Amino acid sequence: MTLKTKILGIIIAFSFFPLVFSCFMIFINRQMDFYNQNNLQRFFVSQWMRKEFYPTVYRDGFSKLEIPKGMDICIIDDRGIVQYSNITQIPIGSDISQTIPLYYKSRHGQDYNSITEKFTYNNESYHVFIMYDGDTFDFGRRQYFPLKKMLEFMLFTIALGVILGIFFLGSVLKSINNLRTAIEKIRRGDFDFKLNVKGNDELSLLTASFDQMRQALKDEQEAKSRFLMAISHDLKTPLTSIKGYIEAINDGIASDFESSKKYFDIISNKANVLEERISDLISFAAMQKGEKILKTREVFLKQFLDTLSKVYQEDCDIMNKKFIYKNTIPDTLKIVCDPVLFERALENHFTNSIRYTFDGAEITLYCYIENNIPVIEMSDNGNGIDEKDLKYIFEPFYRGTNSRREQGMGLGLSSSKSIFLSHGWDVFVTSEKGKGTTFKIVLGRGAGK
Repeated sequence: MTLKTKILGIIIAFSFFPLVFSCFMIFINRQMDFYNQNNLQRFFVSQWMRKEFYPTVYRDGFSKLEIPKGMDICIIDDRGIVQYSNITQIPIGSDISQTIPLYYKSRHGQDYNSITEKFTYNNESYHVFIMYDGDTFDFGRRQYFPLKKMLEFMLFTIALGVILGIFFLGSVLKSINNLRTAIEKIRRGDFDFKLNVKGNDELSLLTASFDQMRQALKDEQEAKSRFLMAISHDLKTPLTSIKGYIEAINDGIASDFESSKKYFDIISNKANVLEERISDLISFAAMQKGEKILKTREVFLKQFLDTLSKVYQEDCDIMNKKFIYKNTIPDTLKIVCDPVLFERALENHFTNSIRYTFDGAEITLYCYIENNIPVIEMSDNGNGIDEKDLKYIFEPFYRGTNSRREQGMGLGLSSSKSIFLSHGWDVFVTSEKGKGTTFKIVLGRGAGK
């Protein structure tokens, strides 16, 4: 049920049903006025004729008629001869033309309290004259029940309107209260909850989107925690070493020139590592903020990749790996890119393949066209990536199970992805434990996974 339907239900419940009630009140008021007038009696006489007079005549004839108290009735044929009458002054067989006007005046003094109708019975035409006195004949029960039923119906519509209004309004308020509670929890920094989404109306869809935002904020908070822990660890390690060697020198452990020079060389190396890591952080932060200006130019993609493949081949030969290169991209295809950053991003993926594969492993660079878009696949048949690590590998400072013992800050794949995205490209990864990993770089949008 959509939110529009719920709101419409509330409007109907609290506006339409009272309106119906008001209309019925007006109708009843008019009926009460009608009740005090002669027209009401005429109405009930007509109802009696339709429901009792004609069915009885057509079924049993004139003799079975039961006339209500206070009503005079006379039935004549086309010749004016009385065929039925409950009036003493107008017996059956008499000529009505002389007696009926006199009877009207003698009983009523006027002739408007009467009904005259023509009907056919046994293929003959008849006229029925009905004269009544509104103060005498008994239609009391007929007057009471229609009014009672109308009042019951009105009360039913009001009760139904209130129930529907409470139901629809309660449903909307419940969804709003759930969102309000969730907002308050997020404001306090609490992301460890889940919003239950029921239905498919606008508020339910809003609740689902809000819960997705909550999960995204929770993931971001966890990523920031890992980020701070990684920075603390990677910067603290060289600082601790530097501090330790300085204290050793102050304690006189390096008593001669050679020992002092050795310690100072170690301190210098650790300081260089620290400086390099701080530079990487600054460069990565600038790239994440989009402050890195690409120095783009046109390059022949196949020629660019052919040159890189020769370097990769030499590295694989040295590292005892098997390099497989296949390129079906046309020689004339040009792309606009920053070749330095593009090479650096591909180097990060190639270095990981070298680092996390065994001796004799295969590393494949496959370049082709898919959906008119150039695609590069870097794959290996190494150990693969744990499933629990796979969704985090592009996060900065994240190092999976296989990389815990390796040096570095965990910025390689994150930097590569930033480079690809800054060019308007996409990168995807598939991996299976024990069978290897494949990175698919799509030099454009639309080639998919």
